[in-house]
Amino acid sequence: MYTMRVVLLVLVLLPISACSAGFSSNSTVDEHSTIQTAEKQEKPKAQMATTTTTPSPYADTIIKDQRSGIVPATIEIPAIDVSTSIEAVGLKENGEMAVTESFETTAWYQSGYKPGEPGNAVIGGHVDSRNGPAVFYNLNKLSKGDEIILKDKDGEKRTFVVLDKKEYPWDESPLKSIFGYSAASSLNLITCTGDFDRSSRNYSKRLVVYTELKS
Repeated sequence: MYTMRVVLLVLVLLPISACSAGFSSNSTVDEHSTIQTAEKQEKPKAQMATTTTTPSPYADTIIKDQRSGIVPATIEIPAIDVSTSIEAVGLKENGEMAVTESFETTAWYQSGYKPGEPGNAVIGGHVDSRNGPAVFYNLNKLSKGDEIILKDKDGEKRTFVVLDKKEYPWDESPLKSIFGYSAASSLNLITCTGDFDRSSRNYSKRLVVYTELKS
């Protein structure tokens, strides 16, 4: 059982989308106005000399960001003997990250970032079920330096290394640092922990394992 409210993430992303659309729209309007103004102006009697530039001799030595993400299909965590499939999920109607029906598979939040690209990709898994331990039952046993291996359906791989793990109250998790943008290529694994409340069928805390792309 694991749920994570991501309404804050949606609110953070919406202004970015609005700015992008506004910039594109304003650019079109400004360009159109400039063309109309230019047509009304008198053409110069003499054409100015054109100038040319040559490529910088350092162009080939500039370091470019080659990081790209994958749509994950499988996950392997050798340290806790996990090897299973990944389902792409979105949000539930109440704004929480959706979960998998199976207790043996994991869920990737597909509206967020792809594992391997800059940003915080998120994969969640159940900790247990009525029948016993589930896929992320031993997630809390991961240590700094342990590896998480993701592959897409074609076998392309991204390997991540555990940096840290933290527990948060279920309703006070730092959503921006878990789901939001990061200059690093991060993968955050989440599951439930703490005490189980039978009346609400919810755990009191969430465990987050922070990992980063292996260079």
